[in-house]
Amino acid sequence: MFTRSLLLSVCAVSLIGCTGRGFQPPPPAFTQWQKSGVSVEGVKSAMRACGYTNLVGTGDDSPIDEVLTRFYCMKDSGFTHKGNLDLCKEGRIGESPVCEGRR
Repeated sequence: MFTRSLLLSVCAVSLIGCTGRGFQPPPPAFTQWQKSGVSVEGVKSAMRACGYTNLVGTGDDSPIDEVLTRFYCMKDSGFTHKGNLDLCKEGRIGESPVCEGRR
């Protein structure tokens, strides 16, 4: 029994060691938006003005049309999303009426 526990522990540590960091939660949503000359507090303020209520981003179960409306409010305000993400070009999301003229 001890040998089996030891073996499982070694395997678990080895797997975590392969990633170099272990489990890392996604970065907060407000860190994904940027605009020249705008501070982190400015980004948070703009997100609130666009209707974001959860600035961290995890656990948001809003309907996709609300997510798209907030996302494009930020883009239309001159912010860029790190990684050049464009939600209306992501699969079936582009079928939303919010994406009209943005495909």
